[in-house]
Amino acid sequence: MNIEQGILACPENSGNIEAGNQSLRSSPNETASRSFCPSKGTQVLADKDRYFLGLDCKHEPEPISLWRETDFSFAGNQREESVRFGLLFLILILLLPTSIQSQNIEADLGGYVKELGSVSLSNDLKTIRYDNILHQRLESEIHIGSHFEFRGDVRTRLFNGWTVNNTPNYGDFLENDPGYFDLSHTWIDTDYTVLNSAIDRLHLSYFNGPWEVHAGRQRINWGKTMVWNPNDLFNAYAYLDFDYEERPGTDALYASYSWSYASSVEAGYRIGGSLDESVIAGMYRGNIGEYDIQLIVGNYLEQLALGAGWSGYLKTAGFKGELTYFHPKDNFFDETGHFTAALGSDYMFPNAVYASAEVLYNGGWNRSANPLGQLTRPPSASDLFIAETGYFVNAAFQLNPLTSINGGVMGSFDREMVIFIPQFTRSVTENIDFLLLAQLLKGSVFSDLTDTSNLFFFRLKYSY
Repeated sequence: MNIEQGILACPENSGNIEAGNQSLRSSPNETASRSFCPSKGTQVLADKDRYFLGLDCKHEPEPISLWRETDFSFAGNQREESVRFGLLFLILILLLPTSIQSQNIEADLGGYVKELGSVSLSNDLKTIRYDNILHQRLESEIHIGSHFEFRGDVRTRLFNGWTVNNTPNYGDFLENDPGYFDLSHTWIDTDYTVLNSAIDRLHLSYFNGPWEVHAGRQRINWGKTMVWNPNDLFNAYAYLDFDYEERPGTDALYASYSWSYASSVEAGYRIGGSLDESVIAGMYRGNIGEYDIQLIVGNYLEQLALGAGWSGYLKTAGFKGELTYFHPKDNFFDETGHFTAALGSDYMFPNAVYASAEVLYNGGWNRSANPLGQLTRPPSASDLFIAETGYFVNAAFQLNPLTSINGGVMGSFDREMVIFIPQFTRSVTENIDFLLLAQLLKGSVFSDLTDTSNLFFFRLKYSY
């Protein structure tokens, strides 16, 4: 399903079990070291009232709209200048590739169309709900000479079913872009159908030897572990959103300098209306023995952050981890700071079963927050889960080159909750993939959130 429509969760896929279409080259900052499996997930539908109660936008500035005519009637010149800058920024990026006629320009276009349906059932099978999303994604990369590259991706989704029928202002919710610039627009918003488009990649990149610079909406991926990423200050994502393989982008400036394959320094600035609405951080990457390591320091919204991560092997098993210490800037000398840490491992058995496991200590858990809201939107890097502890185990097996099965379990050591996630994937043709996936939510944490805690998804995906 998608992150806006409910609670999401998903197993990891082994190898090319469900890798999605990757015909376009991603920017290097989007492909940092990860585990063997890309993240996927499933979803549960939510009661509409509890759904919107959980949406906490405390640290998100009001987005600046680039879709529609801007109203400059508000007070203050700073906001007006920000809007004008945003419009100029978008226009220049869009026009730049066509304005350089003397350079060698190469354009790549791709994308996919997905049909995703879901049926959710109550435990007594008396309540049945259906939702559907028709999803089209267009991806573009334009290479300008040997140093510049422009990327722009847009996802357009047509929603209908129970969630649209029973969620007031659902189109407005989808149109609320969490980024600094508003790149989301709802074209159709009725009681039965919602059509929304959102640009999640729009950036210009510069490459020159050891240097890389990226400006615009992009993904800055500093995570090492699979499920929870305390080091991912810029792009913490809802791991449980299985239908968003690309993951959200952020409006930012990013630069890196590499002096070897495993050694570099990187810095990023996520644009915000003030320092407390921005992320400014730097990272050092290096290598110690068989391990890649990273050290992070920065300003994370209203907190200071200091973190570290690693990835390597213990004999033949993968071993990786992340931890970050967060401390409020206003109370720098007191003891109000906390740690968030994740530890993971993966292993390929001789019989070709790929297994992975991860545990989490979520020191910044907000006990008063609505669990539904914490799972339906990308989390804060300092509060990654709906409990103080978490675990995830998964096993995947490729039956043949075209067919795979997968099973995962997510839960908590300190709260009564568990999610069972079986999955079946089949490559129908070179460009068509079929997915069956179920998500079964059990425990008191979920009993008051949804009447239909058993979800079954089917998806057909055509890549081009």
